[in-house]
Amino acid sequence: MLKVKKLSPHAVLPTVAHPGEDIGYDLYSSEDLTIAAHCAAGVHTGIAIEFVPAAGGIVKTRSGLAKKRLLCNAGVIDAGYRGEIIVLMENLGEGPYSIRKGDKIAQLLEHPFLAHEVVEDELSDAARGAKGFGSSGS
Repeated sequence: MLKVKKLSPHAVLPTVAHPGEDIGYDLYSSEDLTIAAHCAAGVHTGIAIEFVPAAGGIVKTRSGLAKKRLLCNAGVIDAGYRGEIIVLMENLGEGPYSIRKGDKIAQLLEHPFLAHEVVEDELSDAARGAKGFGSSGS
């Protein structure tokens, strides 16, 4: 269960288009705004969220908007955050992009809380070791 509080009369609660198939919730804009070409803006959703215990969220780009070169950035929501969800969107297109109240702007994925205490220690051996970029071939 995802608890949601509306902070704006224009807010739309997150939805799941295909329950049982989709892994995320659609997020909606609660405002009208235009993002100029090669610029970014924070798009207000007008909602605050409380995740299930031991979970947070990741905000991701919707595929339909990615085709239009409108991407989401800075998309991690910690479990204890109770403020408004504001989606940072970047317009990589050559022209302005207009968003209207009620438009789907991003997807929200619930994610288990996995961060633990950090301790300095020796690391175990692994097959990959320190091999980095491109180490698995092309």
